[in-house]
Amino acid sequence: MRDSSNHSKRWPGIPWHRRTATVASNPSAFDSHSQNNSSHCEQISKSSLEHYRIQSNAPENLLIGERKCSYDPTTHKEELQMKTSYRSWPFWRNSSYPVIHSKTDDKNKTSNRECPGVQSSQTISTRGLTLDQLNVGLSHRKHELSTVLPSIRCLPLKHSTTMLFDRFYKFSSLLGIDSSVSSCLYRLPEPRKPQRVVIIGIHGFFPTKVLRPLIGEPTGTSVKFSNEAEQAVRDWAKEHNADITIQKIALEKEGNVISRVEFFLNEMKNWTEDINKADFVFFAAHSQGTPVSIILLAQLLSEGIIDDKRTIGILAMAGISNGPFFGIDQRFFVRAYSTIENESMMELFEFQNMKTPLSKLYVQSIREIISHGAKIVFVGSIDDQLVPLYSALAFHVRHPNIFRAAYIDGCSKTPKFVSDTVSICCTLYNLGFSDHGVLKEISPVLAGPLTGGGHSKIYNERGVYELALQFFLETTNFNDYFPKQPVIIKHFELKFLAANPFHLPWCMRGLMFEAHKFLPSGKSKVENILTEFNNWNPDSKSLKDMKYRLNGLGAKF
Repeated sequence: MRDSSNHSKRWPGIPWHRRTATVASNPSAFDSHSQNNSSHCEQISKSSLEHYRIQSNAPENLLIGERKCSYDPTTHKEELQMKTSYRSWPFWRNSSYPVIHSKTDDKNKTSNRECPGVQSSQTISTRGLTLDQLNVGLSHRKHELSTVLPSIRCLPLKHSTTMLFDRFYKFSSLLGIDSSVSSCLYRLPEPRKPQRVVIIGIHGFFPTKVLRPLIGEPTGTSVKFSNEAEQAVRDWAKEHNADITIQKIALEKEGNVISRVEFFLNEMKNWTEDINKADFVFFAAHSQGTPVSIILLAQLLSEGIIDDKRTIGILAMAGISNGPFFGIDQRFFVRAYSTIENESMMELFEFQNMKTPLSKLYVQSIREIISHGAKIVFVGSIDDQLVPLYSALAFHVRHPNIFRAAYIDGCSKTPKFVSDTVSICCTLYNLGFSDHGVLKEISPVLAGPLTGGGHSKIYNERGVYELALQFFLETTNFNDYFPKQPVIIKHFELKFLAANPFHLPWCMRGLMFEAHKFLPSGKSKVENILTEFNNWNPDSKSLKDMKYRLNGLGAKF
């Protein structure tokens, strides 16, 4: 018996007769038993894969590799055990553990992705164990959900007093008087309800087709981002009783940043009329797609292809704003890979130097789109193995139209002290204050394993898209009151980052002072962090070193 929930997740919106349970690069890998059970496993060759995608409109995040399906007729009819083995590139690989899906109704599913090895009402991980062992051994384990921190509620709510001051500030700005006191946006009592929405998905770095049979197919495609954003928009519209028409554009091309921008710019000219009819343009980008989308939007606005008489927002997920982790280019895997694709891969490291032409163009493009009233939401993964948090959150760029948040995977076992510290850092930045460099100091410590999935899991989390929608549609726009507010750029040298171990405790002292003084319930937040720090028992060498350097906090506070 086929498992409908398993197929619905892999092939959303595709009829049963056009779905497949198997994509195999080696047809001979199937055993004779699975060949006799063709009702449970279907096979399509790699040569017909592209034709199949076009005909069925199937998503492009297919898993290429060897897959075996076996069925034991002695077990219950509704138990299907999948034994899988396939390869996927670790930079964007999502968790590839085999799962068995129950017949729970789809309407009971949440946007939080399930963790391998944790039992829930939807999925459990086999990993070589029997179902009885899983039921006994995992029933008492705590199930932690993935979160995105901070929420939009960290911004103050707009009321009559703030409206009066905003009108005064706007009048002063028109007279040329610098009276800008507000340094953050406000939550609107009633959100803006667009009627026509255009969603544009832009994927990140892809390997060439020569290497894909070796390292696997990418799953973070532009189609994936646009589909996730569309579902988030529909959920938001249903919650706010809004009637919205949605149009999706998935921009896909491999190569370096500039070549992709030039290609997409020519393609977008064909959509000029449709985009200018919309009252909300939503970009969803990941990794290398972040600078591509920002530079592309700046070109569209400067050339007049898109005007600024509409709401424009960019969701940047794990964006490479300051490049990958410093020194990762010297690792064996990256060095071996870069010899084959030197141009596209090594270009990412140009963002580490803020004086390179590409970095200057990126910063100039941010200033351009902010001056037209666009908003940006930077979301980074706390256990990203490729992009550090200070790069994903673009901490060198400051403006109220920019919101920052961190995605915390429920499977990452992130210490509570670390997650709360990162949340406070983002909250202070969103309110216009400083974290005193704490996030830049701890980012190298939070790097996930190179074969982990922190860089790719972020775009599967529905809460990331929902947060971006809330910031775009449920907050004020700083340019409505201060159109000449500049984007502040703070340069720093990555090679000196975390070089002095005494910087971290001094930075943490400043962070706690800022939180105590400016955040609502700041005193309780600081006390909570100190309690979590005292109860924290790190298990890795880097985290133990981090706690050792911060041991003086308890005595100080």
